Amino acid sequence: MKKFIVKEWAELISVPITLDEQSQRVFEHADLPEVNDELSVTLRLKLQSHSSNWATIFHKGTESFIRTPRLELVPNKSSLHARFTGNWTNNAGIYELGEGLLLNRWHHIAYTLSDSEKRLDIYIDGQWFGFYCIQNVTTENVVFNEGPLYIGRSFGNGFNGEICNVRYFNWRLCTEEVKKDFVALFIKLAKAVCNGRELDLKNDVFTVIEAHNTSVNTGNPVPFNSTIGFKHQATKAFLHSHSRNTPISKHQEVTIWDGRDENDDWVIRRYGSKDNSGYLSNGDIISLLHVNTARIALNSHPLLLDDGTQEVCCHENGNYDNNKWRIELIDS
Repeated sequence: MKKFIVKEWAELISVPITLDEQSQRVFEHADLPEVNDELSVTLRLKLQSHSSNWATIFHKGTESFIRTPRLELVPNKSSLHARFTGNWTNNAGIYELGEGLLLNRWHHIAYTLSDSEKRLDIYIDGQWFGFYCIQNVTTENVVFNEGPLYIGRSFGNGFNGEICNVRYFNWRLCTEEVKKDFVALFIKLAKAVCNGRELDLKNDVFTVIEAHNTSVNTGNPVPFNSTIGFKHQATKAFLHSHSRNTPISKHQEVTIWDGRDENDDWVIRRYGSKDNSGYLSNGDIISLLHVNTARIALNSHPLLLDDGTQEVCCHENGNYDNNKWRIELIDS
């Protein structure tokens, strides 16, 4: 009699953790959603360096060639190498996908596998990226196992970087579900926008804070030409940018992110002046340059989003009218 499984999923790692080649997290089979003939794994990954050897992202099994599922990185370039065990081979799947993941950038990855549909699919950043199909569908089957799930090092080295939002599903996610998972992880990464000409004390206020991995004394004056961060008062999230482009202007995206990393760092300068002596004060006209992406400047423009708000992005070098921002100090 066919065994019916209730759809379940579990988030095994939520907030970003840093792993090196010898680090791992291990989740026992009994602690994972029960699988019948399908599974999916989604995650967010930011690599700090390429490995000279094969690097494991995740592996489920009790030995190297019991590997349903397994996702590795190809040496020296970090292309995805997606595998599983079958009853006709212990090493089926996709050998290499694309030119490799970029370093120091968050990628959303989805691995979906189905014995009933005889296929393995890989998605990167919500987009279908590659697939493998079982050829002899009448006799060849995926072999699932009851071994532990390793994140990072398993029977070989792991990766150097950060990982978060590792989710394990007991069904094969369809394309729309993968896209929803990708988008859902960016709900916490809300777009920064300009909305209205009047100050909204609930939604418009940021606190100037220290740069990532630095410390300052609260209340110290803020010198021009220093590297700082901005914390959104209402959400406690951080002003953030990265190398992804926006769909409207095609300029670099700016968001509000509740994590904390080097993409939250900005250099503050006087607008239209080479004199960056002194300290920030009320009414100053400034430009903000994003440190981690070649100091592209915070920018807004007349192009409107669907809800009528103005897009905020990074564009130009800080010397253009759309790079001008005015400081208004608010009593806390």
